[in-house]
Amino acid sequence: MDTLYTRTHEWVCFLPDGRARVGVTDDLVRTKKDPVFINLCDEGDVLRAGEVMGDVEFFKGVVDVHAPVSGTVTRVNEALLLHPQQLADAPEEYWFAELTDVSRDGALWTREAYDRYFAYGKENTVRSSEFGDS
Repeated sequence: MDTLYTRTHEWVCFLPDGRARVGVTDDLVRTKKDPVFINLCDEGDVLRAGEVMGDVEFFKGVVDVHAPVSGTVTRVNEALLLHPQQLADAPEEYWFAELTDVSRDGALWTREAYDRYFAYGKENTVRSSEFGDS
């Protein structure tokens, strides 16, 4: 399985059958602490890469979750909606939504590029082309 990341702290895992699962990174959850509520898109919604697909209310504020790719929502993780605190334990193990008809038209990075961007980008102005954006 192929997992890629965005600068807005989402990940997308491409499954062998063409579906994609979307979630948020451990970096985001560690920074914001204690998720208390998750609001997500609905099954059947058609998303474009970069669109807001929901939000997570943390103890330290609310964060929008953006679709890292375009596609049609076929499943929403209902268990995570009911128990958002699970996200604090292992954020990158809990997916938010599953998409089909996926188009990789968003700016997606490897884990190494994502880590490098946030290690470097906090202190310096960075041209996104250095990190695989087009």
